[in-house]
Amino acid sequence: MPDSVVNKNNAATFIAGALLGAGVALLLAPQSGRKTRRDLSHFAKKTRNRMEAAQIELRHSVDNIAGDVAERIEEDLNRGIDWTESKISELRRALDAGRKFIQGEIEKIQSS
Repeated sequence: MPDSVVNKNNAATFIAGALLGAGVALLLAPQSGRKTRRDLSHFAKKTRNRMEAAQIELRHSVDNIAGDVAERIEEDLNRGIDWTESKISELRRALDAGRKFIQGEIEKIQSS
């Protein structure tokens, strides 16, 4: 597994553990229910905002990667087309040379 995937999995695990630990700490803290609910609500909104920001960043990353892949595919396809066209030209020249040679040999035979 690539290191970047492992690092992302480790980061996700760390974040999930931190969120869970923060939630448990809030529930077990010696404070009023109203304050705890308010703190949990604030924490949930803050977390949602962070997750939305991460989701947007991920979308941009995926879009960038997809764009890069599309560019590379197009470049490789164009290189392949150019290579194929050059080989077709070489083949046509070889066939023309072969035809001329054969035609010359036929003319030699007919003139003998």
